[in-house]
Amino acid sequence: MAFKIARTPKFKAKVEVLMANDKGGVDKSTFMAEYLRADTDELDELRKLPAREVLERKLAGWTDLVDENSQPVEFNESTRAAVYKIPEALIALAETFWANVVVAREKNSNR
Repeated sequence: MAFKIARTPKFKAKVEVLMANDKGGVDKSTFMAEYLRADTDELDELRKLPAREVLERKLAGWTDLVDENSQPVEFNESTRAAVYKIPEALIALAETFWANVVVAREKNSNR
């Protein structure tokens, strides 16, 4: 596939959240997150910030995220703040953002 200099302003990625359970194991759940793209100058700036601040700038939405009653959770300021208070979710969202930036970079540099 040819490289296109024009990019879509957003990308989607699957987020895997791992949470310890009461049986001594780990439960894995997933949802899709939508992130705003960043150019190289902005990435340099983002690397200096805590995960929550990166997500405040780059997380643009989600799908397949549900509440305790399996009802869809709307993406808005209130629900985003609630999700950020869950350490496992905050970490998973940030790691997914950075993994997709790094993977894309590694794939392009290996050619």
